[in-house]
Amino acid sequence: MSELNCFVIDSSVLLAYKEGKADAKKLIYDAIDGNVSVVVPAYSLFILSRLDSFDRKTEIGFVSLLKFIATIQIDAPTAMRAGYLYKSISNNSNPYKQVDLFSMVDPLQNQIEDSITCAVAENENNSIISNRINSIENTNAEWIILGS
Repeated sequence: MSELNCFVIDSSVLLAYKEGKADAKKLIYDAIDGNVSVVVPAYSLFILSRLDSFDRKTEIGFVSLLKFIATIQIDAPTAMRAGYLYKSISNNSNPYKQVDLFSMVDPLQNQIEDSITCAVAENENNSIISNRINSIENTNAEWIILGS
């Protein structure tokens, strides 16, 4: 029996699934059917759940969905790698060189999430599937745009 393809996804894929996008639905259905393995960093769930469109009904649906998608907690080495990746892209835009994980500024939030997603994917030796263009240049993880 061959090993399943395993992908790390971010909040953009889950949001596309919630919005009914065909490529996101296919990926999630493949995970439910056991054709692929999909994991999501816990931080991406934070990003998703803080959205105004994430109401109680949506929360219940996603809790059920998370039975088929593993949630990854980041450990200290992964967090430090994410910080390094974030620092490598934020030197020009972040004069204080500090990471605020709970910043609500969308471009900064995407860079933080991308850094964490890349660090998790590197640690797990998996590719990333996202609905956004990768903002990280210094990563060893393959970044796949959803639907391409």
